[in-house]
Amino acid sequence: MTKKLFKRSKIIFSSSVLIVITHSQMCLAWGDLGHQTVAEIAQRNLSPKAKIMVSEILGHGPLAEAAIFPDLVRSDEDFKEFSSFHFIEIDPRWGTYQKIPFYLKEKRDANSLISNIPTKLFENILSKPKFNKNQRQDLLRYLVHLVGDVHQPLHVGNGFDRGGNWCQIKYPISKNKNSFKKEDEVLFNKSNLHSFWDSTLVENIFYFQKTKNPNYKIPSWKGYVELADLILSESKPAEQKSFQTLDIYTWYAESQELHTKVYPDKNKTTLASERSYCQRLVKDEKGEIVKDDFGVAKIIKDTDVAELDDSYMLNSAEIIKQQILKAGLRLAAVMNDMAQKNYQDPTESFEESKLNDLKMLLNEFNNSTK
Repeated sequence: MTKKLFKRSKIIFSSSVLIVITHSQMCLAWGDLGHQTVAEIAQRNLSPKAKIMVSEILGHGPLAEAAIFPDLVRSDEDFKEFSSFHFIEIDPRWGTYQKIPFYLKEKRDANSLISNIPTKLFENILSKPKFNKNQRQDLLRYLVHLVGDVHQPLHVGNGFDRGGNWCQIKYPISKNKNSFKKEDEVLFNKSNLHSFWDSTLVENIFYFQKTKNPNYKIPSWKGYVELADLILSESKPAEQKSFQTLDIYTWYAESQELHTKVYPDKNKTTLASERSYCQRLVKDEKGEIVKDDFGVAKIIKDTDVAELDDSYMLNSAEIIKQQILKAGLRLAAVMNDMAQKNYQDPTESFEESKLNDLKMLLNEFNNSTK
């Protein structure tokens, strides 16, 4: 890995679904809220050893803070070469990630970090740590973030449409922002499929939940703690335990399998290379790219733009909740395994140690102001 890594409302309506949209300027998996919720679920499931490991590497603060770091630095010149780490591509003709010919695999994709950080983070060279403190922080931040990334189905791309970034969709909005009447004139906003899944759907899960369950009370503050509470409340311990697999290829396969529900095809047998609402890479029979129009906007006819409906959005919200849950539980499992292999049994509970540190810090400032 290059050393640069280590430098230091719009109100939307349809006939039955009300969602409050915040537009994202970048296509980032899950957006801040989704990534923070993954981290929050993971933090609640860390072992005592893992809590100490995370605290020693990242310092005080919620794991949710580290989860969004890799997206925050995507515009930073020092980190620009790491944009390819946020996704993987699996051409349907190969089926699974393992079957992709080596010469066609990305040299640097999400798998290259997810599969290596757990072991490389603790490697020693002649009894000295391989990485310094800043480097270890960056590695753990990327691990937290990328486990979330690959559970967003469109971050396991099909190799043709840039993970849905090249797929145009439209969704209904009400012309009258101050009225909730069903008979209001309905207009449509346009977006790309990837952005819609990254942020729009995630940030409106609370409203989808209200549609699903009229008795649900939407919290006044709709943050990652509240979203984690909602997602965990709908899952039983036995189900949560069944999700905690360390087989990362299973993670990728699950995201792939969800493509039939994520892509709004009228005909579910439509191939990735045939979608009329998507701009596509041109490949030869070996799967190598013949033409790549990355950065070149292709005009897609209005009649070809995919239209989303209530059913699609409500079903998608359920998929998102489950994928965030899986990502959080699996992230915890990975970090628990790392800590188990590399840390001694703690002599003091993490919560007790953290509380004592904060009390000492508070006392220091209280004494200095007397």
